[in-house]
Parts: sequence; structure tokens; C-alpha cells
Amino acid sequence: MSADAHRRPVGIFPAAAHRDLARLLSALEEAYPLSFEGRQEGELRDLGAVIEIGSGNQAEAAAALGLPALRLLTPEPDEPQAPVEVSLAADPALHRTLHGAQLPDERIAGALGQAVPAPERATVLAGCESIPTWVRRGELQTALLSPVDLEPEEALRERLCGNRSAALLPLVHFLRELTATEGRPAQPIRASFLFDDPNLHWPTYGFVDLPALGEHARRHGYHAALATVPLDGWFAHPRALRALKDSDGALSLLVHGNDHYGGELARPQTSAEALALAAQALRRVAAFERRTGVAIDRVMVPPHERCSRAAVEGLRRCGFEALTVTQPYPWLGDGGQAWLAAPPGAGPLVGWRPADSADGLPILLRHPLAHRSLPEMTLRAYLGQPLILYGHQEDLSDGLDVLATAAADVERLGETRWCSLRQIVAGVSTRRPGPDAVNPELVPPPRPRPLAMPRRILSEGRDRLAPLLSRA
Repeated sequence: MSADAHRRPVGIFPAAAHRDLARLLSALEEAYPLSFEGRQEGELRDLGAVIEIGSGNQAEAAAALGLPALRLLTPEPDEPQAPVEVSLAADPALHRTLHGAQLPDERIAGALGQAVPAPERATVLAGCESIPTWVRRGELQTALLSPVDLEPEEALRERLCGNRSAALLPLVHFLRELTATEGRPAQPIRASFLFDDPNLHWPTYGFVDLPALGEHARRHGYHAALATVPLDGWFAHPRALRALKDSDGALSLLVHGNDHYGGELARPQTSAEALALAAQALRRVAAFERRTGVAIDRVMVPPHERCSRAAVEGLRRCGFEALTVTQPYPWLGDGGQAWLAAPPGAGPLVGWRPADSADGLPILLRHPLAHRSLPEMTLRAYLGQPLILYGHQEDLSDGLDVLATAAADVERLGETRWCSLRQIVAGVSTRRPGPDAVNPELVPPPRPRPLAMPRRILSEGRDRLAPLLSRA
């Protein structure tokens, strides 16, 4: 039996819309176990659901027969305008992560002249400037905007992001409802704070006070992961180690580069160079663990968000479990406006799943703590992605209450499981070592960098002086 035989058939009305939205519907078939079929008026037989583009009567007819139906009234405008807030209801008909969400949209303003009809006993699921934009009555849902087709190489995630979601969200929500597994409990949001750079040379690192952070994390129920530089593993202060152990799992460590020599993971261009760097980082990590009894998660945080494709392969082959960065393919940009940049042929689901995969290595997307976007966090949680909010020691210059506030922002989205990055990886990936895996102990070391230690000492010194300079 073919895989398509297990897909629920969804009729697209009119049939021409199936052709006009070919790339979009193909992407949605890749995301959900559904099969879209263009149908002519009256052809409702053997369908599991109906989607109608425009103001016809097929969706209403389908709903009268007990079929789930979605009507999308008008095409999403081409040109962006100043974003306006779309307010979602706190209604059981919506996924929990969307309850009460405020999602700005740059396209909807041009279509607000055509309100969605809200008949008696209908539930308004979303509205904009007091105008209903998404309503439900029985099996029939009606939304204002219909998404236009994807451009070639455009990712579906570009239509469901912090400033554009009004057209695609009702459609995706409808499809998720169709494919939800009955009786399966909702998965909690996996979340963690992440701080780049801290080491254990002293109980404090700049504004990061390890004993206070551990106690605060336990009290408020969150987790904080510290991305530490393997070169720094030569020494750990007993009180710093005690703070980690006393945190009862609220604090954890992971790997931040190797020497932290600038954007060092962007430099390897050959397999040999990449393996040498990754293997040395793991040997240093293993030595630290033997001396201290404190574990370090095999998750890499590339310094300065830079990582070459060769380095990704080297990390995977040496046994790293994942990479956490701000974009799925870190060698293609700097995490800025082109955060969804992908190589040709990557497919339309870049940035859509709980974890991406670059050359077989799971990629966990992270998001800035200090400049976090609540709409973006909402959509990540809705898509089942972990919420990894990252920062640096200076982000705690006003105290630890900033973490309590951020934790509350996360927990408002639904049940949350705060955990280490290793636990997050275990929840979203089933990666196993490949046939080209290597033993890090057998890989020759990289070319020595005599200035690596002086550079790191200066960088650490600058961070440690930050509290004193702030009071000067």
C-alpha cells in the first residue's frame, strides 16, 4: 500500500486553486499526512475535509454534511504595510499556545475593508481593530485571508513568523486539527536559558553569580545552561563546582567553541581541519569531566554564531549531539534578516520542525533573551520548537528578575518543561552515530594558536570587570 493511501484527502475548491497554490499545498503535504485534491462544485464524495478559496458555497455545504471545512475569503495583499495587531481569542478551539496572542501582521491592513461574516452563535477566533478575521461555527471556519503560492525556494516558515501570520495560521491550524492524534497528550514546551562564555574559574563570571543563579533558578523553576569554552577547562573553582552541584539540575554546561578564537568554527574548510578542532574540544571536555565530576552536554554553541559547513560535519562525526544557533544553516549568513537562508534543494520546511538538520546534525534554533519577540516565541511554541533564550553575562546587569520575567513569558504559552540542552535534544531528535563517526582520541590536534590563551584571558578579564566598571 502506498504512503498516499494513509493520507486524509482534502478537497480544494475551486479546482483551479489547487493549481494556483501548487507549491504551497505541496509544502503542506510534506508537513502533514494529507493529500490535497482539486475538486469541482458538488464533488464532495470521499473527502475528509474541504478548503474553499473565495466566497463560494462548497465549504458551507461540506460543513452541513459534517465535514470539517475552511473558507479563505480573499488573497493576501502583495505589498507589506505598517504592521497591525491580530488578536487571538483565549478559546478552547485554538491551540493553547495561541490563547490571547497578539500577532502583528504586515499584510492584513489592506484587506480589512472586507470583514469576515460572524453569524449568530459563531466563535470569533481572531480579530483586528475590532473586525473579525477568523470565525468558527460548528464544522465551518472562515478566515479573511488566503495565502498566495510560495515562491520557488521560499520556506513555509516565512509565512508564519513574527510579522506575518494572518494568512497562513488559520490554514495550518485547520490542518493540524485534522491530523491530531486523539488521546495523545499535548507535549510541554521545552525551554532553557543559555548564556555564552561563563567558565568556572570563580563562583562569579561578570554579572553571572553561579550560587545566586542556581538558587534563583530552583526557586522560579527555570533552567540555565552555560556555554563554556573548552580552553577554560584547565581549572574549576571548588565553590563554582559546588554551585552547579547544589543547583539540583537547574544549571548545566555545554560547549562554546574550542579556544574561543574569534569566529573559529567558521574557519575549517576541510574535513581534517574540522575534525581536529571538534576532537580537541571534546578531549578537553572529557578531561574536565574526569577532574571535576561535572558533566558537559555535547551540544555546540559556535562563537559569534559562525560555523562552516565543514565544521558542522566535523562536529557530527566526532559525536556532538546538536548545534544551537539562530539559523538552520549557519554557514549561509550571520543570523540577521536572512535567518532562514538555505542551500538549494533544502525544501520548504526549513525552520518549521522542532529541530532542523544540517548534514545530519540536529540544529536547535535559539532566540535572544534581551530582545525577545513574544510573537516569534508564540509561533515557535505553536510549531513544537524548543524555546532557547540566549544572552551574555551583561544581560544580567539589572539582576536576576529579568529571568523570572522571561520565564513567565514562556510559561504563559502553556505547560513548560525547563531542561538542559541535552534533554531538549533527546526530546526532538533520534540521531545515531553514522558510519563515518570517528574517535576524538585518535584525531591529531589542530595547528597550535600561541595567542589563543592570551586572547581568552583578555576576553575573560573584560567580562569579569563589567560589574566594577558599571559602578564606576
